Amino acid sequence: MKGRSMPGTFFSPQLDRRTVLGLGLSTAAVAAGLTAGCAPGDGSEADGPVSPSERVPLPTHVVFETVPADLKGENGSSDAFLHYPANPPVTVDGVPGDGQPITALASYYLAAPPPMSENAAWQHLNQQLGSEFQFQPVPAADYSARFATTVAGNDLPTMMELAKVARLPELVRARFVDLTEHLSGDAVTRYPNLANLPPAAWQAGVFNNAIYGIPTDRGMWQTGLLFQRSDLIAAMGADAGQVTDFDDLFALCEQLTDSRNSVWALTNTPVAYVRQMLGVPNMWQLDGGNLTNAYEVPEQEEVLNACIRLWEAGVVHPDAFALSGAEAKQLFGSGRTLITYDSYPAWFQYHREQTVGETFDIDGMPLPGYDGGQGTLHLGRPAYSVGAISQGNEDRVETILDIWNYLAAPFGSAEHLSVIYGEEGVNYTLEGSDPVQTERGLREALSLVTLVCAPRVGYFPNDPGVTTKFFEHMKQLAPQGVDNPAIYRYSAAESQNGAELTARLDSEFNDIIQGRKKISDWADSVATWRSDGGDQIRAELEEALAAE
Repeated sequence: MKGRSMPGTFFSPQLDRRTVLGLGLSTAAVAAGLTAGCAPGDGSEADGPVSPSERVPLPTHVVFETVPADLKGENGSSDAFLHYPANPPVTVDGVPGDGQPITALASYYLAAPPPMSENAAWQHLNQQLGSEFQFQPVPAADYSARFATTVAGNDLPTMMELAKVARLPELVRARFVDLTEHLSGDAVTRYPNLANLPPAAWQAGVFNNAIYGIPTDRGMWQTGLLFQRSDLIAAMGADAGQVTDFDDLFALCEQLTDSRNSVWALTNTPVAYVRQMLGVPNMWQLDGGNLTNAYEVPEQEEVLNACIRLWEAGVVHPDAFALSGAEAKQLFGSGRTLITYDSYPAWFQYHREQTVGETFDIDGMPLPGYDGGQGTLHLGRPAYSVGAISQGNEDRVETILDIWNYLAAPFGSAEHLSVIYGEEGVNYTLEGSDPVQTERGLREALSLVTLVCAPRVGYFPNDPGVTTKFFEHMKQLAPQGVDNPAIYRYSAAESQNGAELTARLDSEFNDIIQGRKKISDWADSVATWRSDGGDQIRAELEEALAAE
């Protein structure tokens, strides 16, 4: 995390001047430069704010319950299943494809799967789709550049994960298909698995007051939390679940740290967690139509004091500010650190990758207020990413959406088994009703979650205890959740330099924690942020909110 509490979600390629002019974008946009900016969905109104009466209706939400969940979520928390449902029902009638290939491009976080010609799971999916699914997985770190070169070359695949670029609304209008007539309102019910996606996620697919994108729903899954190695902490006679305020947290960290034996309480300085203990806003605070940025509130200096105290006490891993995400996970998994800040998908990743054996155990920590009571949980984006259909495929839109509908089949369905696990007997076997991947299945699995994803549920094969702990923690914290009030509102200034301004402030915040700068320097840093574009971003977001 490197001390950041407000991470970006999408990638940020840059497009050159020739590409921009080719799209018909303004020369002013070229002069400004297409740098890192707003996420897909944030560009919903490039032509100016739209009144509520004129706003495009989002797809009608029709919950498609293939089978009832074992554990039912509340207040936005996810459902969970202790076992995969027996006799998975079919959610798609017939074969969705038309026999013609479908090309696709998306970011990929795992090792690349074997090519289609050597991949039984991929071949099985092609058979189920009725079209050859020519998927190009791109390493996540390279997706920005790949997106830019693909758009610049004007050779777009059929379906494509959108990346974050400035002036994204203009790019979307110039290169992708407007899906409003197919998905807005009740039209989406032709595709039941897409209608199953919640409205909060669909907002990410709206650009220029039209529906261009299909979201990958995440619900609360992108929300951060403090994980604890409850197996090791219990062995030390401590209980992280009993933390009721910051002083409790500090005392626990001192108890757990044994630097002489290379064990530290914290993987990283828990900036995000302390901000939430102190009630710092989730990105923005809206009061009477006026926005205050989270960096501007006076509680930030209290956050700095608290994090300096932890850092100077030596309870944070000494490399905390230089760790990659993978390195942070390795430290926590190996027991070199006992508390770490991560998001909900890591719950199952830690269990999949652990090498300790049956004694391995993790749990989420509570989120108390700094001086007691309850903290405020910063909810993550409802959609991780957005996929779109490139222009030139207008005559195949219904077929492509039929395929998307298949790929978005909910957990517990026959289609979900094919998409996630492959072919039974080759890629997975059943233990009871639970699919267990074979060695070949682990190697060949296609991870399409950055392009298409049904609503996420909690499930860990053959270990209901892991699922139950996950479910109970998310359900417990959900009522404390607060949204970013400006999410999916468009600001041209933010799209051009918002990411750079945020990165600069985060760097200065971390410098203060490490003693390179003083707390008294923070006010000047925020003033610079305001004058360099923060105030302009605020004004544009307030205008968008005022029109609603």
